[in-house]
Amino acid sequence: MYRISLFLQTLALYSVHSINLQSGQCPLKLPSRLSTKSPTQLSKKRRPDLVTIAHRGASFSLPEHTLPAYRLALELGADYIEPDLVGTKDGRLVAVHDIDLNITTNIDEVYPRRNRTIEKNGEEFTGFFAFDFTLDELKSLRVKQRVDGRSRQFDWFYGIPTLHDILDLLYEWNNEILLHQNQTRKSGVYIELKSPEVYLHQQNVSLSDLFIEDINQHPHADEMFFNVGKKTIFGCESHDTYQVPPLVIQCFDGETLRHLRKGFVQKSMALPPFVLLVNRKKCHSSMFWYEVGRMNLLSGVGPDKECILGDGGYEFMIESKKLNLAVHPWVTRAETDFVTSEFDTAEEELRYLYCKRGISGIFTENVNLGVEAGFRGCDDYMSAEELLEEDITEIEEQDGGRMNGTISKEICRQHSGGGPALRYFALMISGVAIGILGSFVFVQYGLHHSITVDETAKKTIQHGNMKGMQTLSTEDNESDIDMEII
Repeated sequence: MYRISLFLQTLALYSVHSINLQSGQCPLKLPSRLSTKSPTQLSKKRRPDLVTIAHRGASFSLPEHTLPAYRLALELGADYIEPDLVGTKDGRLVAVHDIDLNITTNIDEVYPRRNRTIEKNGEEFTGFFAFDFTLDELKSLRVKQRVDGRSRQFDWFYGIPTLHDILDLLYEWNNEILLHQNQTRKSGVYIELKSPEVYLHQQNVSLSDLFIEDINQHPHADEMFFNVGKKTIFGCESHDTYQVPPLVIQCFDGETLRHLRKGFVQKSMALPPFVLLVNRKKCHSSMFWYEVGRMNLLSGVGPDKECILGDGGYEFMIESKKLNLAVHPWVTRAETDFVTSEFDTAEEELRYLYCKRGISGIFTENVNLGVEAGFRGCDDYMSAEELLEEDITEIEEQDGGRMNGTISKEICRQHSGGGPALRYFALMISGVAIGILGSFVFVQYGLHHSITVDETAKKTIQHGNMKGMQTLSTEDNESDIDMEII
């Protein structure tokens, strides 16, 4: 009986993978043969390997989860727009920050006595909940900017979009606007199912089932996401091309993703990549990684960025790599209040995540930051001096601190072929040699002519040496500046 069960499970998995292969979708994590962090290789690789996910649209500039915010994100070059979907009373999916509409809308003015208290995550919670209102009622609401310090010029201009509204926008962008621009790089939609357990409890309806039903009713869904009739070129039909998967689904609840995959398989729909979200409280627990391994359906994980920047961040990336999972942390915001304390700017923080930790995508509310970080690459992330210090430290550790005069030979061997680090090292050695020789000549000259050097003169000489070293460093960094422009 056990063998029969195992055979059936294997057959089911085979069927699932067959569906994926038939769809022609690229993997969520870029294949190594197509990925690069070097700007000079982009002409060959066609795109950076940092995926930019517009968190709730271009929500730094416009109120989040509005059609103009999504459209602006696409214009800025986002690979994905990211709507948070909640269910209405009449079973429609809309994009809004949370099941509590009072956070970003004027619902307390339009329906002032419709709030109530429910239980959420074991605690009582009071709000105006989306599942207590029909779609027609929600269409009368307007949305505001949620984050303090951002522009209020567009508050109350825009309404709440449905899933169909968002798919219409994306279809128009990929199939009409980009077509007229002769561009082949398409964008996708990266959907979060919000609070599915609350919706199930309140409406006795699975948000997963609602999503499958709703997306099936869209006239272009088959063409956009499931390649029915082979109408769509997703990008991985040939060996050397890549397009981001057109649809990605994420959730904090693993059971929802399992149920969703089962629904896709039952309807013979091509499986999109699934991503499990995790907060900073759970991301380093053994139970989290146990769940990830047991699910056996994930293409990626979406952690709070603190999971990677803080203690245990390196181990988090190692575990993800073992399971070949894409890592898409959230969220980058330009305001310094949201930047981790060890970084001065959001750009520094993002480049560290990308170049040092090795993330494969980023949720950002400043789309330009993600796009620019990807195209800038990592060639200039570590200066020649930093690379050299790492090499010396590594060799000293291997040599037990004895060194034995082998450092210069080892560095020359490691950097044979000539790179910035080697040129810098050669300049440094030459400078030291010239300095020693100059000092010797100066001392001999001083002894012969009985010159007395006072403290002011000593400071002048020292200052001159410092300026000389700064000049060498500046010349070495010119290539880095040029690289940033590329």
